[in-house]
Amino acid sequence: MTCFLLTSGYAQKESVFVQDTLNRWLTYNIPGQTVVDSLGIPDLMSEFEHWESDGNYHQQWDYFSLGLSLWVVSDTIGSTSKVEYIKITDEPLITSTFVTTKGIRIGTPKKQVLDIYDVHIDKTYDVPHKVQNQLLIGNLYEGTIFNFHEDKVFTIEMGYFSE
Repeated sequence: MTCFLLTSGYAQKESVFVQDTLNRWLTYNIPGQTVVDSLGIPDLMSEFEHWESDGNYHQQWDYFSLGLSLWVVSDTIGSTSKVEYIKITDEPLITSTFVTTKGIRIGTPKKQVLDIYDVHIDKTYDVPHKVQNQLLIGNLYEGTIFNFHEDKVFTIEMGYFSE
């Protein structure tokens, strides 16, 4: 797998992708019941949406006090669900306690994240004001994306991004 920094420049580092976790347990493809057992019932659960593209039922779960949003998927309404997408974000008045396998959390400096993943920007092509401030580890189907704002991690996303 490769690791990319999506900027106006180009950076690439070959790496072996290992599925990331938050707090050593929360990751995609785990049962929805595991999340409920650990965090309780979500503050808000959306209506089920049936997606023709995969024939499954999708639902969004929000834990506002944790800055956490999940998409879960199941074969039928009421059947066993699994997490397919996770997003934690910096919200006003919320300090997220989630930390990735490599110790990255909301607020981690961009330079530290780049150093942890040994990513180097090719300065020949980089234009500072056009940096999209996003780092993808793995691939779009089963990876981790770090979004930066003011050179710090602002959101962390894991799971299936292609939908």
